[in-house]
Amino acid sequence: MSIPLNRPWPALLLSVAVAASAVLGVDPVVAQSASSSSAQQELPDAGRIVFLGDSITADGKYVEYVETVLLAKTSKRYDIIDLGLSSETVSGLSEDGHAGGKFPRPDLHERLTRALDRTKPQLVVACYGMNDGIYYPFSDERFGKYESGMRDLRREAAARGISVTHLTPPVFDPVPIKDKVLPAGLDAYPRPFVGYNEVLGKYGAWLQRMAVSEKWAVVDIHGAMTKALDEKRKTDAAFAFARDGVHPNAEGHWVMAQPLLNAWGVKHDYQVEDLTAPQGRLAVLYKAVAARQRQMKAAWMSEVGHKRPGVAPGLPLPEAQAKAAALTAEIQTLLAVGPSAWVGVAKSEAPAPAAASASAPFPGKKSVWKGYDRYEFDVEGHVASVVVPKNVAKGKPWVWHGEFFGHKPDPDVALLGKGFHIVYLKVNDMLGSPTAVQYWNDLYKVLTEKYGLGPKPALVGLSRGGLYCYNWAIANPDKVSCIYADAPVCDFKSWPGGKGKGKGDPKNWQLVLKLWGFKDEAEALAYKGNPVDNLQPLAQRKVPLLHVYGDADDVVPWDENTGVIATRYRGLGGPIELIEKKGVGHHPHGLQDSTPIVEFILKHASEPAKPAS
Repeated sequence: MSIPLNRPWPALLLSVAVAASAVLGVDPVVAQSASSSSAQQELPDAGRIVFLGDSITADGKYVEYVETVLLAKTSKRYDIIDLGLSSETVSGLSEDGHAGGKFPRPDLHERLTRALDRTKPQLVVACYGMNDGIYYPFSDERFGKYESGMRDLRREAAARGISVTHLTPPVFDPVPIKDKVLPAGLDAYPRPFVGYNEVLGKYGAWLQRMAVSEKWAVVDIHGAMTKALDEKRKTDAAFAFARDGVHPNAEGHWVMAQPLLNAWGVKHDYQVEDLTAPQGRLAVLYKAVAARQRQMKAAWMSEVGHKRPGVAPGLPLPEAQAKAAALTAEIQTLLAVGPSAWVGVAKSEAPAPAAASASAPFPGKKSVWKGYDRYEFDVEGHVASVVVPKNVAKGKPWVWHGEFFGHKPDPDVALLGKGFHIVYLKVNDMLGSPTAVQYWNDLYKVLTEKYGLGPKPALVGLSRGGLYCYNWAIANPDKVSCIYADAPVCDFKSWPGGKGKGKGDPKNWQLVLKLWGFKDEAEALAYKGNPVDNLQPLAQRKVPLLHVYGDADDVVPWDENTGVIATRYRGLGGPIELIEKKGVGHHPHGLQDSTPIVEFILKHASEPAKPAS
């Protein structure tokens, strides 16, 4: 009998183990004692946690949910590796004709030593049982293999000083597959035994007895799922977490995640929709966590090795780690900014770019800004705004704001009248960090490839917007026509660091440390990646710069920012114009007569910057 366990399904809920105890005839008091004694109610003292299990763990949603909530609700930053393998058992058993006779079920112990030695975790979370009874009625012989396999797992882990937390088996549900299950009393079971969930209940009850007698750490997901399923069926008799009886959907995985979070003392009020719905409270954070998990899982599976056919290989581990670094930086940025950055955008409010209609140049919410149509739509979880000219100029030129869109709008209004689009991406409080640069890359790709905007926008950086514009331009020097910077931050040591003449901003300085991942202030001060340090790519391409500044600015001192840019850029052969405002501080921005700004952008946005020499 073969149940395919490599199919991805979402998740289930958890419960208490009294039902399983009743099946075994175990005293409910013992079951309750096991449940409470195994609940450590504190976060693991571990740096790396490895999850082992079968196809349900291989699907991995409950692992992703656990990691996302841990990041959102605690200060712990674990390295969590999912090594779930479809069809696997801890018992080493496999039924005749598994997978149509193509291969026997993988045995955890074939790869266990490699998995532990190569990943070097401090904690293993093991979820086995679903496949270990081979979908037959209970037998002492098969259960003995399960018990022996679990003890061997613990022995290998203990020899390396690794703790183990066991999850009781998930629920097997015969209701949605009632025409595919077989009754008791048969010699063979080419299809699952109708009472197989009771078998799993006995396996789970044994684990809980081990929690009492041998002080194993055991978390009861079987009971939690049973309870959740019973509650759902009070109002919907056909309700199911797993349409194939085995593999839970997203809601089922969510139920699975809760007992583990509870055991670790993590309290929260999230629902699964907060992670999975487009507008969910954790939607953006979860998307990044899940992407990183899936990339690294494939790489680690290939690194450890296994004998199951049909598993797509991952990237070599060093390559996967390099690619995952961008996702880690994104996650760090989201955590630094806080919950406001984790919330997704409802599709009804911000359709994907591909949803633009034939009658509208862009998708999303339409409004009017200064007499021109403005469209707001989602790009990779962030709101992009595009203001559209009434008559589009040749080549579809555009102006891209780093921050403070709508402040001192006269140049924008004038340029709209000349056929320019005006663009802004809402990634505020990211200070032009590497993650912000990646979000800008996403928007640039959408606007140029999907909507045909010109390949070289003019960038406008007011104040901290200078960090966004310069850092993106330096990373993409061949995609910039010119930069207009107004009292711009060009060195975060000046602002918000306040390490020179300026007042500084302690709150935003701490944000810099988090956004860039600096271990301390000394590392931030030694950093050589600010715009003032990296002008060569722009100078090589002769990208024109215009800086407007007040000589009395004590927030973003001009000589620590604009002055350094001017001296170094000219020394590299780059063109820069300066407009000084005598006696003016950081505010007001702009010019009373914005003509010089408009003429600068009109001239250079229609004359692309020279190629690198």
